Amino acid sequence: MRLERLRWLLLLLLFLSTVINYIDRQALSVLIPTLRTDLGLSATDYGLVTTVFLLAYTVGQLAAGVWIDRVGTRIGFAVFAAVWSLAAVLHAFTAGVLTLIAFRLLLGLTEAGNWPAGTKAIAQWFPQKRRAFAMAVFDGGSAVGAILAPPLVALLALQFNWRVAFIATGLLGFIWVVAWLLVYDAPDRHRWLSAEDRARVASEAGGTAGRAPLGHAFAQLIRTRALWGLMLTRLLATPVWWFYVFWLPDYLSQARGFSLKDIGLYAWIPYVAVDLGKMIGGAASDRLLALGRSATFARKSVMVFGALLMVGGVKVAGADSAAMAIIWVCVATFGFGCWSANILALHADIFPAGSMATAVGATGTAASLSGAAFTFAVGHVVARAGYGSVFWAVGTTALVACAVLIFVLGRVERLPSTSPA
Repeated sequence: MRLERLRWLLLLLLFLSTVINYIDRQALSVLIPTLRTDLGLSATDYGLVTTVFLLAYTVGQLAAGVWIDRVGTRIGFAVFAAVWSLAAVLHAFTAGVLTLIAFRLLLGLTEAGNWPAGTKAIAQWFPQKRRAFAMAVFDGGSAVGAILAPPLVALLALQFNWRVAFIATGLLGFIWVVAWLLVYDAPDRHRWLSAEDRARVASEAGGTAGRAPLGHAFAQLIRTRALWGLMLTRLLATPVWWFYVFWLPDYLSQARGFSLKDIGLYAWIPYVAVDLGKMIGGAASDRLLALGRSATFARKSVMVFGALLMVGGVKVAGADSAAMAIIWVCVATFGFGCWSANILALHADIFPAGSMATAVGATGTAASLSGAAFTFAVGHVVARAGYGSVFWAVGTTALVACAVLIFVLGRVERLPSTSPA
């Protein structure tokens, strides 16, 4: 069927956008042991650089969501992907901590557009009973990007140099932009669909996404319990993931004695675990929906399971060997994968397509703000006391997020459209 083939093609493009997004942001964490030597960066400098990235990402999330809801997914996504790819290439011209901060600032502002645009596209194209798995595939690109980044970036740096590694990985996004503009459009006007297919998508997805005045959706959503509940939940849980993304290679280098080659060989393994968690967690909650369970039960039960697994992070620093440390990291990242696929699916369950990007941008802002604060604190804690207490923090924070999910978010129900009358 033409519609189903197109859905899978669009989902592939969304997956690839996230892969590229994470390769571009992860390249620095893979290369940081080398840049520490070449540019004289300290752990505190790296903590500052990653904090600037996350603060920019924080600002960019809501701004990107509001703008994408206004201009549409096709053009909005293409603009953000093109500019973040340029920012990734510019990292090759880093001369010190100040230029690195400037390039990370631009990267953070523009990479923020990926999740509001991708989640909006899935809400427009996929029915509710398939959204958690679709979100898992889309969001799973983050883990695949994190898996590919260590061996790919390390190989480029070892064969050429770290500057070439930044340029080569940054160019991937420009190829994606061309493919996106050729393939994507809103379902109500896509040239590859028949009128019957367009009507089917509109029926299954709960209507088409209109373009409300700039900022209208946010003004309506900010009054709802659902938005505040999801903002607080993501604020508490997301720093767990940011920690493993930004600090795992440095932990393996500083605490476990890994070389750049060792990081390339082994640092990808925990990201396989998070991808498995996303696929299994997304499929599990979709299956519960198909069996007639409520969205509240289907999404939250899988997320509670994921939160319990994230507590495995407390065992990492005290592990007897590097192998056991990586195993415990895998337990925690698998749990985060189960959590992550369903937190995005909750957005598609609750918010109408016309305000989807704004909603994801708002909750992403909360997530990035806490991630920035946590990352900044990690740099100082690691410089003074090592990683032990940090792993305890990332393990136990997940339980607090779980409590918020259960008691603050409330019942999962579709909100009425925010489009103006």
